[in-house]
Amino acid sequence: MKKRVLAAAAGLSLCTSVFAQSITLTNTFGGNSDSIDAPTGGSDFITFTQHDEKDDSNYGNSVTTVSDRLQLDFSTAKLDGRIRTEFSTSKLNGKEADVRFRGYLRYRPVEQLGFVAGNDFFTKYTVAASYFAASDDYASYGKMAENGIAVIGDVAGLRLAANISGDSLYDNNEAFKLNFGAQYRIKDVASFGATLKSVTNGNFSTGIFAALESVENLTLNAGFVYNSTDTSFLPAASKYVLRASAGYKIKDAKLGLFADFATGLNNEYIAAEKDADKNITGYETLEYKKDNDDYVPLQVRGRVSFDATDTLSLNTFVKVNTLVGADASETVVYPYVNIKLPKFGTLNAGFRMKFNDNVGLAQFSIPLAWKYKLIDKK
Repeated sequence: MKKRVLAAAAGLSLCTSVFAQSITLTNTFGGNSDSIDAPTGGSDFITFTQHDEKDDSNYGNSVTTVSDRLQLDFSTAKLDGRIRTEFSTSKLNGKEADVRFRGYLRYRPVEQLGFVAGNDFFTKYTVAASYFAASDDYASYGKMAENGIAVIGDVAGLRLAANISGDSLYDNNEAFKLNFGAQYRIKDVASFGATLKSVTNGNFSTGIFAALESVENLTLNAGFVYNSTDTSFLPAASKYVLRASAGYKIKDAKLGLFADFATGLNNEYIAAEKDADKNITGYETLEYKKDNDDYVPLQVRGRVSFDATDTLSLNTFVKVNTLVGADASETVVYPYVNIKLPKFGTLNAGFRMKFNDNVGLAQFSIPLAWKYKLIDKK
C-alpha cells in the first residue's frame, strides 16, 4: 500500500512538473556520506578499515560504494514539490544494488497556507535557529515536520506547523505521532523557534532555539533539547541537551570559520521498554553509568574553508565524539576540495580519517561526488 501511495504521488508530481513555472533536475554521482544518502546509509566511494587492533597496518578494503542521486524540484502557482531517487551498489563486495524513492508534494490554496504529503520533507520545514554551521545541516529535533501529512501556515514572519508522522501512518507497530512547530523571524534581526515531537505518546521531545541575524556574514544560534535521540550530532541519546553553533565569513580574506557544539547536561537518556515480541510498551529514564562513573555524551565540530580561486575551495572538517567520564572517543579529520567545473557542475573530493582510542587510525576513506544540473528552468 505504501509503495502504491508513493508511486501515485510521484506520478502526480511528474505530470505537474510539465507545467511548472520553475523546474530543476539535479544529479549527484559518486560516493560521499555527507552529500549522497545511499539507501542503506551514506557511504564514501572507497573505505579502508583497520581489522586487527594489534597490527596497526592491517587495513582492508571493506566497502566500495557507487551511489547516484537524481532529484527533481518544481513549483507552480499552487503546487511545489521534490522527488528524489537514490541508487547505491556495493557489488564489488558481493552486495546487491538498492534503490530508494523519497519526496513530497505541497498544495497552496493561498500563499499563507500549505498542505503537504510525502515520505520525506528533507529540511523544508526546519527551525532556522537550529542550523549547524560547521555541518551545514540540521538535526531531526530542529524539524517541525519530517514526513507524513502536514499543514503549514506562514503569516508576517510567523510559521506554524502541525504534522502527523508518516511512521505512524504506514507502520502498525508505531505509536501515533503528532508533531507541532513554530518559528518567528524578525527580518535582519533575530529568529526564534520551537518543535514539539510525539506529543501523543511517551516518547515526547521538544526543542527551543534562538538565533542572531543582525550581523552580516555571522551565524550565531543556540538551543535546548529535551529527549534528543538523533545520534548524528551527539554520540548517544540524551535526556537534556544544550547545543550551539557559530560561523563567520571573512570576505576580504575569502575565509570561513565555523563551529558546532552539543552536549548532554547529565548522564540520563530515555529508552523504549519492549515486550517479548519487541513491541514498545512504554518509556523509561536510564543512566550512562559504570563503576559509579557517570558518562555524558559530547560532540564538537569545526570547519575552515578558503576560496583559493573563483572555482576552487579548500576545506578542512573535524568532528570529535566522546563520552565525558569514559575512555571512549572518536575523531574524524576530513580535508576536501570543491571544484566548480564550468558548465559541468561541481566536483567534491577528499580524504576522510577516523581515529579512536584503541587503534589510532581506525578507518580512512575517499569521498567523491560530482553534482550537476540536467535542467534548470526558472
